[in-house]
Amino acid sequence: MNSSMYEKEDITLIYSKTVFLLYCIISFISLALDINQLFVRYPLVYLSILILIFLGIKDNEFKNIHSYLKRIFIIYWIYSIFIISYGLILSESYWDYKNVFMSYVPYVFVSFGIFVGLNIEKYLTLLKFIIRRIFPITFIIGIIAYIFFYQSFYYSDFDHVLTRLTVPIFFFILAVPFLRLNYKIFIILFSIFHIMIDLEWRANILRLSLCWSFVLIYLICSFKNQIPKFIALLLFISPLFLLYSGISGKFDIFQYISEGPEDNRYSLRGNTRSFLYEEVFQSLKEKDINLLIGGGASNGYNTVFFSDARVSQNTEQERYKSEVSFLNTLNQSGLIGLILDMLIMLMPALLAINRSNNDFSKLLGLYLFSSWVLFFLEMPQALNLNYFFNYIIIGICINNSFRKFNNAQIKFLFKSI
Repeated sequence: MNSSMYEKEDITLIYSKTVFLLYCIISFISLALDINQLFVRYPLVYLSILILIFLGIKDNEFKNIHSYLKRIFIIYWIYSIFIISYGLILSESYWDYKNVFMSYVPYVFVSFGIFVGLNIEKYLTLLKFIIRRIFPITFIIGIIAYIFFYQSFYYSDFDHVLTRLTVPIFFFILAVPFLRLNYKIFIILFSIFHIMIDLEWRANILRLSLCWSFVLIYLICSFKNQIPKFIALLLFISPLFLLYSGISGKFDIFQYISEGPEDNRYSLRGNTRSFLYEEVFQSLKEKDINLLIGGGASNGYNTVFFSDARVSQNTEQERYKSEVSFLNTLNQSGLIGLILDMLIMLMPALLAINRSNNDFSKLLGLYLFSSWVLFFLEMPQALNLNYFFNYIIIGICINNSFRKFNNAQIKFLFKSI
């Protein structure tokens, strides 16, 4: 018995170190540093893919999730293989193949992050490392850099690095009601710091604001009655209504929020989205793309706005990816891809909101609904910390044992970190 127990502990330790290595690699990739692509970035991307595949192969929890969720993920992975194959068939240049293998394929495999969420109890050391090491170190470095180097030419790149490195802050904001008092105070201060060092990242400000809104509503109302369901419904309908209003010409939310004396594409209030929607929709029409399945993993869109876009053989300027996840999905995998992305985000969210014994799972479910809103605003598909933690949260939401925990057990779990 003792031998079996020690062997189980050794396996858990191996898995924990593997996920820690994966986190470090994806963190480095997320920084988008000016490094050698061929000998550094590409090998790291595919090393992370191999680790994600390893976690998927060794997982024992996926078979225990609800059958309809299992089918959704399997269909998504099979359909992704079809979109990749379709894109390769249509590829005509080096840039087409690069877009498939260095953009689309890594994005598909980051969905294997659900296997981390399905076994989150094994990987608490990762959460402990982030909140006790990464956040305090970046906090101190960020304050020093702000005080002494704010006017420096390199500060804008530096704040970009800090914000991308500390993206998981949203996870800990949602956990605030279940953390120790000292951690609660630190997360409040750190979230303010996280926003202040990069005020131009509007989607990030919106995400953190929504997370804090969920927490405040929970602290005030304790999620009594149908409050989480009402919030989820509002978040689901909002982008669809605004998309319809924009396409029909009745109301452009992007133009509305950008109006003002500082209206330019580089300002905090600048409209940087309406023209993207116009260009992608126009490109779909010009290229006669099948809206049901999209144009494949190698498909880009014609642009007149971006002068640095790659020029394709038909002399049109073609850009392979926009800043909006909704547009990229529609362009590459069509309406079927959109539906699958929606189901992967929202079905676990509904499960967490409706069938959980703890309120933290419900907060995570609301976060996934807020990701649905951000899906129409930003979140370009990539292998990065943002999507990695999104899929970890999806994995937690479909984790049957985690949803069975009560609030006291969740507090005890976070107390251990």
